[in-house]
Amino acid sequence: MKSKILIGSMAIGLLFSASCTKHFDTINENPNSPQQVQNEQLLLPAIIKSSVSNYAYVSQFGASVVGDYYANQYNSGFNDAWTASQTEGGFLWNFFDQLKDAENLRVLAHQKGDKNNEAVALILRSWMFQVMTDNFGDMPYSQAVQGKTTGNFAPVYDKQEDIYYALMDSLKVANTLLSTGTDPINADILMNGSILGWRQFANGLRLRLLMRMSSVSGAKVNVGTEINAIASDPTTYPLFASNADQAALQFTSELNNEFPAYHNNPIGDYHLSTTLKTNLVNLNDPRIAFFAMPTPASYGTATPKFGDVPNCYGTGESNYNGGTNFQSQQSPILMPYLGYPLYASKTAAQGILLSYAEVQFILAEAKERGLITAGSDAATYYLNGIKDQFAYDGSRLDVLNQGIAATDHNFAKSADIIPSAAYYAQPGVAYTGSSDQKLYKIRIQKWFALFYTGFEGWSEWRRTGVPKETVIGPASAIAAWPRRTRYPLGEQTVNTANYNAAVKVQGADDLLTRMWWNK
Repeated sequence: MKSKILIGSMAIGLLFSASCTKHFDTINENPNSPQQVQNEQLLLPAIIKSSVSNYAYVSQFGASVVGDYYANQYNSGFNDAWTASQTEGGFLWNFFDQLKDAENLRVLAHQKGDKNNEAVALILRSWMFQVMTDNFGDMPYSQAVQGKTTGNFAPVYDKQEDIYYALMDSLKVANTLLSTGTDPINADILMNGSILGWRQFANGLRLRLLMRMSSVSGAKVNVGTEINAIASDPTTYPLFASNADQAALQFTSELNNEFPAYHNNPIGDYHLSTTLKTNLVNLNDPRIAFFAMPTPASYGTATPKFGDVPNCYGTGESNYNGGTNFQSQQSPILMPYLGYPLYASKTAAQGILLSYAEVQFILAEAKERGLITAGSDAATYYLNGIKDQFAYDGSRLDVLNQGIAATDHNFAKSADIIPSAAYYAQPGVAYTGSSDQKLYKIRIQKWFALFYTGFEGWSEWRRTGVPKETVIGPASAIAAWPRRTRYPLGEQTVNTANYNAAVKVQGADDLLTRMWWNK
């Protein structure tokens, strides 16, 4: 695979040596300087800041709304009215702060010949850039986070296409580095120091990128060939074997290490979306008790009810369907301490970067579309994804219920949401029908699984149109469901020339301009 930004492992190595190392010589002259930071001291905050403090938090709020899992009645930012705002992009643009840490880790590891930690840095930065470019489109990449080393605080915007190819190159290099590296990965709170785990993460993330661009006309890579190479050679390209392997950060009970929204104010403005409830009810899916709280009117009764709210309903949302007593709030594993002191959990929700189920659904789609010939059949991948996701969702409910008195039966347990054989036999789930029908089944189950990473669910809707019920409502300020995130206002003032050049190439800086992979 070739790209304009990074070309193969040799070019990456030369680039790292020639353009980055020389700039770090000056800050590394004094071995006792506080700037001489050990790898693990950089790795730890990079993971915490990116997956916990930023992404996991945003996934619960803005991402869950744009992904159409929940509805929200506010009228600014990323909400169900889609009011034009130039502040909404800041929550992800802040990834650049963590990207600086990841870049420092990469440079320090490369200087020491530490292949494993260099690979970890490449994977973390690839994940962050993937999330960002899938929200913004064109953005700074090749010249990003170089202010300290080159003095360039106004980086050019690279085309999303070039960023994608570069990220796939980086992930392939990372997998190779990890296959021969010998240094330990210390202070690793994401993959617990597992070299295999990081390789699985890298290869799964490459599958995500490949599937997302799989309908691009004139792509510079053959998506089927690339996915087939991964699916056919698990020794060279290992993948997650279950949810026990997936890239999931476990929050703890320690102060500042809890689920990031634990100390939030009550989140009464976020409700079960009509789209999510409709699809769950249509499939007789018992996970509705996982995705949403019972309505206040039915809470504590023997027959809990789940009330939905349509997106883009506007300020009248609070009165919809009889009012908030008949509207379900977010998943019980997401509840904050304020307002729910007896039930809120610091550890029930995890920070998910990439799941086993997502990887299985990618392979199922690739097989169903005839993109690959290797590996299992599409039905096997599909069922693997569904069953594992049910098991994972149930396990998080069990963590929640560990902190609740045994006499309180208001929340579902894992046994309550694990489906019987009848679930898999019903027409909406059974792997039968035309190829288009099978693809829809794969994609709706994948959308359920991407609940933890709402931006990914949104990206899949943009790519596939699934779920089909995701449409704007009467209060929407724009003509269609959003297609991208706007650049932060600050970019127009601190990087004006490059911002203007990007808008000229990509299109208007609004919510409806499409991604390169979605045009």
